[in-house]
Amino acid sequence: MHYNFAVKWLKAFRESSESICKLYDDSFIFEDVMLDQHNINSKPDLHRLFAPYANKDPDNGIGIHNFRIRSYIGDERSGLIRWEWSPEHAAVFLGLDVANKPFGTQGHTFHQYNEKGLITRESSWWDASAVLRTVGPVSPSKSLTGTKPAVVAASSGAPFTRATGLDHARRWAAALGSDTAALGDLYADYFTLEYTKVDDHLDDTITDRATLAEKLGGIANGENGTYTFTPTEWFGGNGNYGLIHWSVKIEGATTYRGLPTSGKTLETIGSTFHQFDDEGKIILESTYWEDNRVFEALGIPVVRPHYWDEDFDPASLLPG
Repeated sequence: MHYNFAVKWLKAFRESSESICKLYDDSFIFEDVMLDQHNINSKPDLHRLFAPYANKDPDNGIGIHNFRIRSYIGDERSGLIRWEWSPEHAAVFLGLDVANKPFGTQGHTFHQYNEKGLITRESSWWDASAVLRTVGPVSPSKSLTGTKPAVVAASSGAPFTRATGLDHARRWAAALGSDTAALGDLYADYFTLEYTKVDDHLDDTITDRATLAEKLGGIANGENGTYTFTPTEWFGGNGNYGLIHWSVKIEGATTYRGLPTSGKTLETIGSTFHQFDDEGKIILESTYWEDNRVFEALGIPVVRPHYWDEDFDPASLLPG
């Protein structure tokens, strides 16, 4: 059922804001934190928030917004939609000049549904770095730290014990920030981990522990800052999957995604979806970092207008 619902949900973006809002229960919470949209729970606000995506005029600079589903993982009460988005005819996005600059990104959305199949909780995240790499004015790297561990400690070999909910989230977060070998132990022998927009599976998809250490080990090795992760929420499914909301504090890093930090301590948030095998080991991970608040802290001219506000002028989105 809900792969079908996910397609219907994405189609509704092209139809009208009314079509999208009909898919939400009257009691709902919506967030797209990349656009600074937190705890939206009013249908009028939701209408205004979705209106630009249903634009059909190719000449007004708002853009024609194209979505495509990558997968749905879940059941009839909750699940993760993985999607791609690429606008056409857009003039401005994130306050940046995108005219005649084809771009797109990937994201994921976790839904919870009521007994009628309507959305009661939505958490949407996407790769903002991919947008800036295409349109400028800077080109953030896919690697957060730009470093790789010279040596990764061997696994302790201790028997794996299953953890669930926030207990799992805390164990995963602690290992990500401090112990790459322990992190690897949390994954099944066959797993897939995606932590950035996938332009090429060869470079952007992790499927073994050696590549995991190469791509993510720089977070734990301390050579470019100390990363302290704190899980804040867990949204579980039927026991075989769930979404982690987490925060991270980055101290002592000289760069973030290759951009100079000027000695600043950085803080941001992120989301990570995990699907598990029967033993409770991770077989799929999808992670997105909320990069925009870091970019703003580093002085990059990213703008996230509150166009769901009742008095917001849509013309302010356009150049000039």
